[in-house]
Amino acid sequence: MKEKKKIWFAMCLLLAVAFACDYKYITPDTGDPVDPEEPISFSEQVEPIWTSQGCIACHPSAGGLDLRVGTAYNSLMAHPRAINNDNSTESTILTFKTVQPGPHGSVDYVGNQSEIIKVWIDQGALDN
Repeated sequence: MKEKKKIWFAMCLLLAVAFACDYKYITPDTGDPVDPEEPISFSEQVEPIWTSQGCIACHPSAGGLDLRVGTAYNSLMAHPRAINNDNSTESTILTFKTVQPGPHGSVDYVGNQSEIIKVWIDQGALDN
């Protein structure tokens, strides 16, 4: 009987601690602001994002998109919906999480990565 009381007490204590935490003052890291007037370098700022996010584990070929360093630009330009120069926010390289169900469900850009890619597209999606 004492063992059940100890377990009950531990569970109540755990629940009290879990619900007592208030995280409204913790803000996500959005990275440094991206200046749309400052040129974005594909090779130095955009291409490394896919390596850091682990995208290249599936995208040396998955979905016809190769995001490895050195091949990503040509692959993006050859993919029919990856880059939308008329409306960057409709580029699937930005909207993959909502467009593609499955493995992308737990993958998202962090900090200012999506903004870097968006500004790069807005600047003409240059291979620089």
